Amino acid sequence: MITYADRLEWAMKCAGLNPQSDQSELARRVGDGCKPQNIQYLLNHNNNAKSSKYTQHFAEVLECDAGWLAYGKGVAPVPREATFAQHNSNIPDTSISAQERGMIVNLPLAGRSSISSEPIESNVGDRLELREGRSVAIVGEVQGGPDGYISIDDYPAGHGHSHLPEVRSRDAGAYGLKVRGDSMRPRIKSGEYIAVEPNVEAQPGDDVVVKFMDGSCVVKELLWIRDGDVCLGSINNGVPPITRPMTEIVHIHRVAAIMPRGSAVESRNRQE
Repeated sequence: MITYADRLEWAMKCAGLNPQSDQSELARRVGDGCKPQNIQYLLNHNNNAKSSKYTQHFAEVLECDAGWLAYGKGVAPVPREATFAQHNSNIPDTSISAQERGMIVNLPLAGRSSISSEPIESNVGDRLELREGRSVAIVGEVQGGPDGYISIDDYPAGHGHSHLPEVRSRDAGAYGLKVRGDSMRPRIKSGEYIAVEPNVEAQPGDDVVVKFMDGSCVVKELLWIRDGDVCLGSINNGVPPITRPMTEIVHIHRVAAIMPRGSAVESRNRQE
């Protein structure tokens, strides 16, 4: 489900709400100033809505994963037997097998009219060519404190003590950091490396290295940027999200890759 409208529509169906006739009911359950017009706008594919300030409320009311609803990442909701029959009445038998149910859930919304035994044409495109790898200097270490704060050695790109070879990055200014400690487990383990792209715009859902005006740095997940504020989530969900004004931020650098222990190679004492 590619768009926010697709995911909200599917979550409503799974929760027993009709996306066309139950917009007022959903707004009533959400509360907090939410109006039926807000939901109508979000469900209209022509508006191409990317997110909503009510996303967390929607997820709680509809009992679905907020990350999936916001970004399409995570576990999609599964329809209950009764609601599945209600919103898909063209499927005559609701006592379908688990295998068939899985097939239906994974079909696009427009393709759920029936289960066909006809072979499905492959949608696999031409083989993609991977971009050429580059050497990325390791310029510091993530110390792995409880709040994700780190310190970075002040080396220019290409002059670190060691480097990560064959990093498939499009950013000539990319740099690497070595992780110390277990505060970012299980996503990033102690001894692993992160490759960072300072010149590639980070998107919601990306891991990022953020430097603040006071000189402190963190490794966080970028949740959203709006109205002059940025919201950052903990890598390991052990620390509540933080919201800071953009005026307090020097830069937000995108984490492009997590690389295993032993990836580093000692650099020769010259510019790469």
